[in-house]
Parts: sequence; C-alpha cells; structure tokens
Amino acid sequence: MITWTVGIVLTAFLATSCGGRSTEHDPDSQALYGQEIIKSRKEMFDGRVTYTELGSVKVGRSLEFEASLRGFRLAKPHERHAPGSRRRTGRTLVGTLMGVKLHCSGAGVRCTALSSERQNVLTPDDVAEWQWAVKPTRTGTMTLALTVTAYYRDTRNVLFEKPPFSQEVHVGTTASHAAQGAASDMGAVVTFLAALLGLGVACATIADFWQRRTAGKKQGDGKKKSPPQRPRYHSPVRVRRRNRR
Repeated sequence: MITWTVGIVLTAFLATSCGGRSTEHDPDSQALYGQEIIKSRKEMFDGRVTYTELGSVKVGRSLEFEASLRGFRLAKPHERHAPGSRRRTGRTLVGTLMGVKLHCSGAGVRCTALSSERQNVLTPDDVAEWQWAVKPTRTGTMTLALTVTAYYRDTRNVLFEKPPFSQEVHVGTTASHAAQGAASDMGAVVTFLAALLGLGVACATIADFWQRRTAGKKQGDGKKKSPPQRPRYHSPVRVRRRNRR
C-alpha cells in the first residue's frame, strides 16, 4: 500500500515539474524571442532587387519574368538577360532567408513559379534568383506585383517586408488571336441563328398541331349538338268508299 502511494506522489510531482510551466506564456521565453528578433533585424544589411520590366505584350504568348536578390558587394552582377529585355532595380534588406512572390491580376493572366519561393541571401556576396512563366489569355491590362519578404530563420515569422514593386502592362492582340476570336464569334452567331430557326420550326409545328386539334374538336362538338333526325312514317291513304244501294 505504501509503495502505491509513493508511486502516485512521484508521478504527480513529475507531471507538475514537466508540464506546469508553459513556454508559450513564459515571460522569459517571450523576452528571449523578442531579443532574437531584434538581433536578427540588426544583422540584416542593404541589398538590391532586380526584376524584369515588361513593355507591351501580346495575348496568348508566354513570357519569362525574372527577379534576383544580392548583397551590396555585387555592384555589377553578371546576369543572363533575354535579348531586348529590360530590368528595374530597387533597394531592400537581405541577410537571412528571403522569399519573393509574384502576384498577377487582370487580362486572364496565369503566373507559374519556376523556382523555390524562399532562398537564402546570408552574406553581401550571396545572390538568389527567381523565375516565373507569365501568360495573358485576354486583351486588356494586367498588373504584376513583386513582394520581397525576409523571414526569421527557417520559420514563417516575418522580419521585414518591402512594399510591392508593381507595374501595369498592356496586353494587345495578334492576327491569329483576332482570327480565332472572329471565328468564335461567327460560330456563336451561327449557333444562335440555328437555335432561332429551330425555335421557329417548333413554334410553327405546335401552332399547326393546335389548329388542327381545335378544328377537329369544333367539328366533333357540332356533330354532338345536332338533334337526331326522327324517322318519318307515311300515313296510309284512306279510300273513300261509296255507299252501295
């Protein structure tokens, strides 16, 4: 009996010792976390973001959009630029795990990421690159917004986030796209006319059927309402007889 009592007391003591303190609400843990965040922000340094500048584009054509982050020591980076492509640059903070996203809207645009969203830029000599495939499916104006986010170590806790680098791009049409649109519109017109013709034929058929039915009904009602003819009986001819004397 004493052994069971001692065991229960020891179990309760261990449970209280292990689970009694919550690190989530521990002031010391919160203070340590805050110090780590402040230290990580102070260790960040200036960097540069470079990304593609798109001019007037054509609908239905896939484009390559690129972005890169680097430290301040790489003043003249050696990048692989597509022929005739232009670049925009901006300042940001680097020195930790960096995330770059491309947000697309308008003109039925589809943006497909071709690289990892988060990459390390830890030293002034580091460089990271991102690529996307951008394809507008309608004419009009599409908006591209590039966001740069610095994370605390390998977590989702944000240390720093740059306001989006945005640009609006006009999406024009092509001869093939215009021809496809015209063919599609013509097909829609033909389908609409065929539907109208079919509706007209159906209405005419229904009207003819209804007219015949109404006429037959009237004839049937007329036959029912006419009085039956009575048979005529011929009265016998009376012969006058003369009185014989």
